[in-house]
Amino acid sequence: EGPMPIKLTKQEIMKEIVRCGKKPGYFINTYAKITHPMKGLIPFKLYDFQNELLEEFEDHRFNVILKARQLGISTISAAYVAWLMMFRREKNVLVIATKFNTAANLVKKVKAIIKHLPEWLKISTVDIDNRTSFVLSNGSQIKASSTSGDAGRSEALSLLVIDEAAHVEGLDD
Repeated sequence: EGPMPIKLTKQEIMKEIVRCGKKPGYFINTYAKITHPMKGLIPFKLYDFQNELLEEFEDHRFNVILKARQLGISTISAAYVAWLMMFRREKNVLVIATKFNTAANLVKKVKAIIKHLPEWLKISTVDIDNRTSFVLSNGSQIKASSTSGDAGRSEALSLLVIDEAAHVEGLDD
């Protein structure tokens, strides 16, 4: 399953958009690009455990990931969020972490993935763009926050991503 040929017919585009909308793993593996510290912009090729993780995201409402560092979990989470926001309307995503910059960085990754998609696949566009939040034309939005006591308290969230949850005080509440 390599990338699609350069020139697509309208029918092929529609088929591809539907396929991407149904399968986050296919979308990410085929079209998502991520920034590598040495190589720059590269295709996001999923490892088996990352594919399994996507399936867990789809199958379960709550996912707690106990992991070592540098496994690309934040990146796969960002790619999943990019997929969710692009292919589902009116999704409200909040990313929280103890350090605001950690949350903001994940939002930045989501925005970068969307920005580097092929033009024909950008079925939603960034309407409101701030450094640590943005809104798509389909009504989906994402915001970064630090883990202050009232983060996301009054919002109806579609998805809450808690980065480095082990370090969040009062998470049990």
